[in-house]
Amino acid sequence: MRFRFSAPCALAVLVVAPLYFLCFFLIKRQCGPLPLMLTTMGVMLDGDKHAASRTAHLEVFSSSVDSSTPRAAMRGRQERAPHLTARHVLSESDSPFLFPSHHWVPGLRWVFVITPTYRRITQRLDLTRLFNTFGLAASNVHMIVVEDSVNRTAKVERWLNDSLLLHWSHLNVSSSSGLRTRGAEQRNEAIRLIRDIVLNEADAELKRAYEDSVVYFADDDNAYDIRILHELRKVRNIGTWPVGLAGARRVAQYCDVNSTTGKIKKYNAWGTGRAYPIDTAGFGLHVRHFLQDPPLLWKIRSKKGRLESDFLEQTNVSKWDIEPLADNCTKIYTWHVKTDIRWGDKEPPEDFDKKFDV
Repeated sequence: MRFRFSAPCALAVLVVAPLYFLCFFLIKRQCGPLPLMLTTMGVMLDGDKHAASRTAHLEVFSSSVDSSTPRAAMRGRQERAPHLTARHVLSESDSPFLFPSHHWVPGLRWVFVITPTYRRITQRLDLTRLFNTFGLAASNVHMIVVEDSVNRTAKVERWLNDSLLLHWSHLNVSSSSGLRTRGAEQRNEAIRLIRDIVLNEADAELKRAYEDSVVYFADDDNAYDIRILHELRKVRNIGTWPVGLAGARRVAQYCDVNSTTGKIKKYNAWGTGRAYPIDTAGFGLHVRHFLQDPPLLWKIRSKKGRLESDFLEQTNVSKWDIEPLADNCTKIYTWHVKTDIRWGDKEPPEDFDKKFDV
């Protein structure tokens, strides 16, 4: 049966359509760009083909919370996970540094997360866990993944594209031979990118936000609670918190706090004789430390066990003046996790991913 377009229908279309577009034009002219609302999850990312998949799981969570608030269990989840239920007004920028999403949230502190990585049998496993955690962030988390390789690999690029992360960069730098510690050169490459982003940002509002950001060094084989972002956003200069599970220790590092002064009075960690008995995963710094000339960088020739101390000594901030966070260093939001897979008693073959992207 053929559809017949009657005269009344045609008249209705001719009258209603122009009125619709006229109203839209007048509203936009009067009010300016209509604000985009983000339920932490509901970001429609123009030009990002993965937009729906990046945020769909969060939309379900938000709807569930909205419809279940009378239930104590859901109220508890809402209190523990404000990052999943908060409503934010988005701003849009054409900054080339905002990728893949070009939206961000004014008033929410930016966190730059630096992650060195290298090819191994558990690399995808570790990065997937890492991306899934920080991908829960509403916005304003920029993850910088730096491969220890001659070239950036298509695999890591694909994993980043498939992740829930809203803002990321992918770099590479091959480690020099003969180093006792790993990751320093990769972290320094990311620091140089952060300097480039902050110092050369053309969007004035976004630049101001970047200038008050925090930098965190997240190794790819650690585990993280998303609430670490809440602690990072409290950092005014340098902040610290406990780190769980390292070797035979239940807690790799924590500090005792003077209840009167609120300052650290004792560090509990391996190698307490170190200038700064703090683990890489146990501190965050204000971005200003990396914008000075010369910038704060990791020393690639540090002796084993001295890497963090050699780095933090350059800040000229006493270990007693570092800010104790995570409820005065009583909560753990990050853990050392050693993932290791063997082929019996042998190392995995070099082409372990020839048939399957494991």
